[in-house]
Amino acid sequence: MASKEQSVTLLRRNKRAQIDALNSLGFNLTEGARAADFPMFIKWGAGLLDVTVAANRKSDNKRFFFTVEEWQSLSATEQGMFLLRGVRVRACGTSFVIAPDTITNKAWGARDVSIPDLHSYSSQRDLYSYFDAYEETRLIVEGYQNSTSGSVVGAPAAETALAYKAFTLSRDGLEDISEWCLPTPAHLMIMFRWINEINAVLSAVWSSDFNLILTGHWSCGRWSNNDVYRCDMQSCGSIWVESPIYLKAVRPICLS
Repeated sequence: MASKEQSVTLLRRNKRAQIDALNSLGFNLTEGARAADFPMFIKWGAGLLDVTVAANRKSDNKRFFFTVEEWQSLSATEQGMFLLRGVRVRACGTSFVIAPDTITNKAWGARDVSIPDLHSYSSQRDLYSYFDAYEETRLIVEGYQNSTSGSVVGAPAAETALAYKAFTLSRDGLEDISEWCLPTPAHLMIMFRWINEINAVLSAVWSSDFNLILTGHWSCGRWSNNDVYRCDMQSCGSIWVESPIYLKAVRPICLS
């Protein structure tokens, strides 16, 4: 029979192995993680964990997340204490907030512009596992600031995403300090994969006018100096490449 010390050692080893397995899915758990939360992380890493309402409290700008049922259970006075920021999706080991607004008819930028620091997608697996959206969007704006191609000046899609605010001090009495950006191809695929669940929340809390629209959406991912990844939110949900001068939709996201 194993001694108490041996049992504790074995439990620690098993927990460490479970943490290592979860971290291989993209999490950053430490030894202090609660074992009781492991089933949640397993569900999160394997697919969709949840889609919730992201809101900020007016009194201190603190962020809150509600299920649709929780939000609808609040009184009008209680709801009035918050400003809606968007819809949070937790899936495939990542978490991000989708803005409630779509901005249409935006070009990505000029052709033949080199930005060496942009992420280079080396494989199909990499295409669906890279999530550093804010840094990519920022690099796009910096790299295209002096570029012009016909009527396309700068990086309209990325600039629009970075400048987005769900609410403002002048309009709503509170400033949105979220770091909005273009989604990566991986974020767009998650949005397409669970578009029905996302649109259900948008329809219930905002209206169907705010649903993800069935058209091509720009990502922050670039295939080459002349082609950019976009996701078609139609039934096929294809990730394809387009010339950056074409007009597509922008749905900003933020990573917190």
